[in-house]
Amino acid sequence: MKKQIIEDCINKRMKWKEGARILVMHPKALSRLKKNYLIHGECVLAGRKPGPKKGSPDNKTPDSIEEIVEEIASDLSLGPVRIAEILLEKHGIKIHQTTVWRILKRRKSRYTTEYKRWKQEPKLYCLEEPGIELQLDGCYPYGRGRKIVGFDAIDDCSRWVLGKVYEGQETLETACAFIDELVKKAPFMIRRIRVDNKLAKGLRKYCERMGIEIHANDAYSPEQNGKIERFHKTLKREFFWKFCSFEDSVEEINYKYTFWQSNYNYHRKHGGYGMNGLSPVKKLNQVWQNQAVAQNSKKVTGFLQQYIF
Repeated sequence: MKKQIIEDCINKRMKWKEGARILVMHPKALSRLKKNYLIHGECVLAGRKPGPKKGSPDNKTPDSIEEIVEEIASDLSLGPVRIAEILLEKHGIKIHQTTVWRILKRRKSRYTTEYKRWKQEPKLYCLEEPGIELQLDGCYPYGRGRKIVGFDAIDDCSRWVLGKVYEGQETLETACAFIDELVKKAPFMIRRIRVDNKLAKGLRKYCERMGIEIHANDAYSPEQNGKIERFHKTLKREFFWKFCSFEDSVEEINYKYTFWQSNYNYHRKHGGYGMNGLSPVKKLNQVWQNQAVAQNSKKVTGFLQQYIF
């Protein structure tokens, strides 16, 4: 069958694309097969077993070099690219990074079920006072299929949250409107807000008049905004996918969201670092009580500071 199709294609009784489709081959692969068929004859149509035929292949890396690769790879922070560079710089051995990867896999030094890749342990932290830093980010609860965006902010110390859904996409105007609402409703003085690099420049100019510092994350570093990213996961699972539907209006979503936020801030126990099973409001009360005990009671007025307008 393969011979007949190739001869039909050579004699222009069949198109190459049609022949490739019948043989389940790429047209370029069929073209190479035709070239070898014209040179070597029918023997190329039989096919050969892949891999070495007798013993080791001629291009196999010597064992001495593979041992050097394994020795360098004992430093788990080095990847195949860097290992190949070290081999060339220190030992004068030039091999491709893919060859390094295959050596480590074949010798079961890495990239197998027996090998557990080294992973840096996350640095958990919790600020001591509310309002020192809030993490702010936007999310699309239903993906890009529906043009609604939710802005949410979470306090690093108490995990107190505020969120609201808006029509459209993530823009500077929408973010500024959300910050205005955040300043009005936050039960503490906001000193700094951490945001993604996308909106940092515009928000920095907008928040200067209120005395709020805008701190931008490094590019491609969502872990620096880890608390709000983790909150978005909880928000989608426990609110949007449970109490809302794709067809709900923005007003209806915000109405439901208000009740859910109230439950989250006042009643829901939090298992995050430094929370000890407290709800955000209980954590706020605990912090304020500790401050009242530590400070002179005359200096504790119970009133919030004023923003600069």
